[in-house]
Amino acid sequence: MSAVITRAEARPKYRVSMVELLILAVGATTVNSALYFTGMAAGASFDVTGAPMDEITYTLVGVASFVPLLLMGTIALYLGWLKPSILPAARWIGVIVALGSIASSYIATDSFAAGTWLGLMHVVSAIAWFVAVGRKSAH
Repeated sequence: MSAVITRAEARPKYRVSMVELLILAVGATTVNSALYFTGMAAGASFDVTGAPMDEITYTLVGVASFVPLLLMGTIALYLGWLKPSILPAARWIGVIVALGSIASSYIATDSFAAGTWLGLMHVVSAIAWFVAVGRKSAH
C-alpha cells in the first residue's frame, strides 16, 4: 500500500502557542532581569543620555522584555490563524528587529558595559521570539 502526499501535506505547518509564548516571555524577562542585576553587580552604569528618564531600571527591563514579546507574539498568533504561511517570515523579522536594535543599547547609555548588558538582553529576547513564533507543528 502506498500513500500519496500532496504538496500541502508535505509543507510543514507553523504555529504559535499562547501558552508557550507566555512561558517564553516570562522566561526571557527572568533571564533579562538576572542580566540586569549581574550588570549592576559588575559595575555597569545604566544611566541614560538624552531621554525623559535618568536611568534604566529593573522595572523598565521587565516591561521592555515582557510586553513586546507578549504583544507582538499575540499579533503573530492571530496572523498565524489567518495566514499560517506568514509565520516563518514573522519569526525572522522579529529576530532581525531584536538584534538590529542592539545598537540602541549603546546609544542610549553612557556606559559601554551597560550597552553590552542591554545588548545581551536583546539576544535573549530574540531567542525567545525565535522559539515562540513559527515553530513547526507536530500535526
